[in-house]
Amino acid sequence: MILVTTVLLVCTMAAQETPAPPEQESAVAERPTILHAMPPIGYRTPEEIEKILRRRANKTDGMNVEEIGQTIEGRPILMTTFQGPQRGDRTATGTPEVLVVANLEGDRLAASEVAISMVERFSAVGTPLTERATVHVLCVANPDAMAHVLAGESAWRGKPTDNDRDGLVDEDGPSDMNGDGRISWMRVPETGGNMLADPEEARSSREADASKGEAGTFRLIREGADADGDRLENEDLTGGVVMEANFPHRWEQYAATAGAYQLSETESRALATFVLEHPGICLVLVLDDEDNLASPPKGNEKVDTSSTDPLKDDARLLKIFGERFYDEDSEVRSAEHQSGNFADWMYFQRGAIVLESSLWSPPLDMGEAKEEGEEGLPKDSSDDRKLLAWADAWYPGDAFLPWEKFEHPTLGEVEIGGWMPLVRTTPPPDLITDFTTNTADFLDSLSDDFAKIVWQDVEITALDDAEVFELHATLVNQGLMPTMTAMGEVNRSPMPLRITLNLPEGGELLVGRSHQTVESLEGLGGHEAMHWIYRLPAGSKPAHLTATSTSSGQAILVLEAN
Repeated sequence: MILVTTVLLVCTMAAQETPAPPEQESAVAERPTILHAMPPIGYRTPEEIEKILRRRANKTDGMNVEEIGQTIEGRPILMTTFQGPQRGDRTATGTPEVLVVANLEGDRLAASEVAISMVERFSAVGTPLTERATVHVLCVANPDAMAHVLAGESAWRGKPTDNDRDGLVDEDGPSDMNGDGRISWMRVPETGGNMLADPEEARSSREADASKGEAGTFRLIREGADADGDRLENEDLTGGVVMEANFPHRWEQYAATAGAYQLSETESRALATFVLEHPGICLVLVLDDEDNLASPPKGNEKVDTSSTDPLKDDARLLKIFGERFYDEDSEVRSAEHQSGNFADWMYFQRGAIVLESSLWSPPLDMGEAKEEGEEGLPKDSSDDRKLLAWADAWYPGDAFLPWEKFEHPTLGEVEIGGWMPLVRTTPPPDLITDFTTNTADFLDSLSDDFAKIVWQDVEITALDDAEVFELHATLVNQGLMPTMTAMGEVNRSPMPLRITLNLPEGGELLVGRSHQTVESLEGLGGHEAMHWIYRLPAGSKPAHLTATSTSSGQAILVLEAN
């Protein structure tokens, strides 16, 4: 109720006090405005989310909240767990585990908001997912960075770091040069720079295209100065290691933001430790800035230590899940691939199915002509220009600061202005309900997709009068997902299926092995036929044939002696 009231209040005020248009007016024909609250209005803080989690856990059976670590600023890193199917006082053997991780970057507020909203929904009405799996949700993976973003700062975390190796720390980050209370962007005139202003839309900046004979006229950097006199601006930012650069896969040694060593940071180490303590985690949903569901990769035949795309067999699953998660006309886009990120570590080194969603991207079609004869943006307009048309419709006059000339103490005359923080990465809060419903419904739908092993085509034949029996049995995977991903078969991190034939006292195995493994069974009917011959004394107890998995369940077959 508070969130809705806030949004309506902001929208009403915006409608009553429409700001004056900026100096650089759009060349696009006027369109109806769709007013939304500007982020971060309407988003909850890590402290508010913590209170909600602890209160819900106290009132909800089968839900618990565990502090898996603590940030350098003392904020708890909280993992919420909804217990899967129980056998007595413990979780059933082979129960798959699902891990949802939100907001690793710290500035993806919508990811944390969707995660906590899903927790609220699951605690209130439940989810069919827990009939098959245990569900873990990390609503705020990077609490310090998120808190800083909500306070109007950048998404920094950790101890100060000497990024430029000059013996000083945090001495040369972005700063408010023109005294307007904001840290914006600067257009710095430079012959041979890489950026151009759009002649049709002066607010828009785009990269010069050398193949078309274009030469840039400026470079675009964050507002700031060369505070340490090394002729570089903003090269030693506030804070230290970036969490999403600190995981083992493709970790960049010596990179300023990657950390002194892999998993050196409390947040990344706490998450990795939790994963290692839960080998049943077979599917991970990462809500952050990268996305592999809207435009799934086709996959590769082989991978190596530098790979970023999955193997082809696993890419097929991404396509299936992507079509289920997004509408066919989805415009969600992915950020550039980050080295040392969590999702890559979970797939390439842990062998889990990893789904990534950035949830939302600002639409690029707001400036298109909607009717015949209506003026619209040229088809070859830059994305920046298309985003300006969107911002003018959603946040008229608020999302973009007009460029204003400023006499910089070392760079001379520059222009300061540009995009407001969070606007291009964070949807207005009134859209969160739809994102939550879609994401929670998607997770609910997975309950029928997990690998499920069963024994089929079981034949027991008595070979003679000496109680010798021949057993044929086929282990079948009835689920959509394989019992082990193709990547898991390569890195051998997940455990294979373990097959055990237990004979009663006096029994003797004549052909076959009592203990063996099956590497993997493909989804939707993958199978392995097996054969044994054994002797059981008359009147003995039955033998038991058991298949056990860390994440595909357990199949037990009772073999009667007679």
